[in-house]
Amino acid sequence: MNTKQLALIALGSTTLFLTACGTQTPVDENLQDDTEQTQQIEQNTGEDETTLLSNTSSTMTCPEAVQNYLDAASLTGEGTQTVKSGDNIVVDYIGRLADGTVFDTSVESVAKACNTYTPERSYTEGLSFSAGAGQMIAGFDAGVLGMKIGQTKTINIPAKDAYGERSEENIVTYPLSEAQELADAKVGDKIPTMYGTLTVVSKTDTEITLDFNHPLAGKDLIFDITIKAIN
Repeated sequence: MNTKQLALIALGSTTLFLTACGTQTPVDENLQDDTEQTQQIEQNTGEDETTLLSNTSSTMTCPEAVQNYLDAASLTGEGTQTVKSGDNIVVDYIGRLADGTVFDTSVESVAKACNTYTPERSYTEGLSFSAGAGQMIAGFDAGVLGMKIGQTKTINIPAKDAYGERSEENIVTYPLSEAQELADAKVGDKIPTMYGTLTVVSKTDTEITLDFNHPLAGKDLIFDITIKAIN
């Protein structure tokens, strides 16, 4: 099956990928003054603790939120059990680029500070997967092996072990008559399908061009990973 055929199949589905990820909010020892101010505000306004903590964390910049998470992390973890291939594990993570841009995270405080927060997403359970089973990108899968519960590790993943290099073969043009569901699509729109996210590259009255490359294709990635559980 060629790329154009895959494109047509993908456009026939509007299935969205929803990743069930969660968070463990890191302890921020540098926010003592803010905490005292928060407590005073609570007495004056009657706002609940959850709302106040949310408002406090939202004042952090993205780099500050990431650094707070890393400062509170353990580099060694606890116990002797380590992640082995085949283990079912739960992790928290921050995914970022070399320039510091956070493109995804399961940590709520970081998500809010870095403008990646999604209200519909669960930020309590963490991301569950089977280590070494190919459910994650190769670099992530390999990076968790040998880690302990509670341990945080920063791993650098080259593009070839992440979402691969960009390919011109994954940019496809075909008639709009075969994709009526995209009649209102605009250049730059990202369209989730069961085969991944398509990006509208160009559009005329008769044709549309879609980019099947993953948005992170060709990019080296950095992940800060914390092991929450090993089963």
